[in-house]
Amino acid sequence: MVTTQVLGDIWLSQGMKVFGAVEDYSLAGLWTLFLYLLTSPWIVVGVITLLFALFLYFTATSRLDLSLVLPLFSSSYILNALLAWLILGEEVSFYRWLATFMIASGVFIVCWSEHRHRSQLMGEKFSPTPAPIVPVKSSRRSPLWLFPVGIAISRVWFGILILIFTDSAGDVLIARGMKQIGPVSLQSPLKMVKLIGRILSHPSVLGGIGCQTISFVTFISLLSWTDISLIRPAGALGYVMSLLGAKFLLKETIPLARWLGIGVITAGVALIALDEVNLVDQILLLFL
Repeated sequence: MVTTQVLGDIWLSQGMKVFGAVEDYSLAGLWTLFLYLLTSPWIVVGVITLLFALFLYFTATSRLDLSLVLPLFSSSYILNALLAWLILGEEVSFYRWLATFMIASGVFIVCWSEHRHRSQLMGEKFSPTPAPIVPVKSSRRSPLWLFPVGIAISRVWFGILILIFTDSAGDVLIARGMKQIGPVSLQSPLKMVKLIGRILSHPSVLGGIGCQTISFVTFISLLSWTDISLIRPAGALGYVMSLLGAKFLLKETIPLARWLGIGVITAGVALIALDEVNLVDQILLLFL
């Protein structure tokens, strides 16, 4: 899922670099963009790759907690930055690399938490008296306060905020629908067709697909404005919103270590946001 998602992003980014910046949102401008999306080989290959990643995502959310799948998915950011640098020739700043590895650290914490939890359930004790994992009653405010006002009103960051809200809403709605449908597994062709019909007709899944469609259009516009190595890590802030949705709407139990991992991911996103307005360098100059 991670590999196909990253490759899909790279092909889409390459296609939008060829097209140029999306500036005209009139009917004629949108029609021109639509025709380009249908005929560009980069876009077509990217969409096919992302559809395969989406199928794997549906399978994962039907079997695992959303609060586990999403943080694990953020491991794509290291591969994303690496391929954007190697294939697309994007300039990835030191702070962006640092933030990317911070996000990877958050992924490791989440993976370790899940491994420990599952091992305890299977009887592999890590201590003489293993304690049950207790969900945390979080009072954390929305991390949007980390963003300077100047970022929030810029075109790029306004688009990223739309991307975050629609993507996280889509994640929660799709996960809710897949939980109600049940685990996805390989079956006979006839049963698979019926299963796909159930998935595509489920109200919650349809709502999630609608949100993801808005997210995709926003993502395409962002790709024409700025680098993929900025968009994807900055969009990781949506994990916090999705985590809250998983806890309060899907009623998932979220261990303390998983909250910690999400916090590290959020710190990485904040570092990228501050770096984009050179606030990191200004702070360092104050101390020096």
